Amino acid sequence: MSNLIKDIASCERPYEKAISRGVESLSDAELLAVILRTGSRDESSIDLANKILNNHLIHKGLNGLFFMRREDLLSIKGIGDTKASQILAVAELSKRINEERLRRDICYDNPQKIADYYIEKCKYLTKERVYLMLFSNSHMLIKEIMLSEGTVSSSSISPREILIEALKYEAVNFILIHNHPSGSPEPSQSDIAATIKIKEAAKIMDIHLSDHIIVGNNCYISLLERGIIK
Repeated sequence: MSNLIKDIASCERPYEKAISRGVESLSDAELLAVILRTGSRDESSIDLANKILNNHLIHKGLNGLFFMRREDLLSIKGIGDTKASQILAVAELSKRINEERLRRDICYDNPQKIADYYIEKCKYLTKERVYLMLFSNSHMLIKEIMLSEGTVSSSSISPREILIEALKYEAVNFILIHNHPSGSPEPSQSDIAATIKIKEAAKIMDIHLSDHIIVGNNCYISLLERGIIK
């Protein structure tokens, strides 16, 4: 029996179903099939969607889309550059929606609120990233900058680079944030040493390091709350 979309009852085809019952009635595979629009010569868009949702070795379902690379998608029969871009765009859009929602709730003198935002932002990263948040004297956010991206277990934090950015934007206060892809936010000795070095260097320039927040898997550690910096 053919399994192409044209052979599915019209009321059960993703587009028709979305129109007649609403998109909330669609399964995960059907939602993805609407984005894909077409399948291949041998399989329907729903079959192709199911294949994509089960492609990742570890992360299955919609969550797996966040871990898919372009080359992973292109390895699936029936997926070319256009469909790969559509899928990656959907995943990126979803991440940005979540980040925007959390950004609105950020209180910049509250480590938990800042951590919540960056936990979402860094959730699917496999390498460490260092972010810099620059503030005015009244603690209004001036600029958010991604300073560096490292390996699975390390990233570089340069006092010189931080001070260049702080002076460039006339910042008075700043907060450092970086992620630990391992899931544990516990600071390493090098994290602590680098933070103290940065704080002392900034102090000379009359710029204040307000906090260094490390985020892990739905958890965080604030070096300010730990008493490592003051």
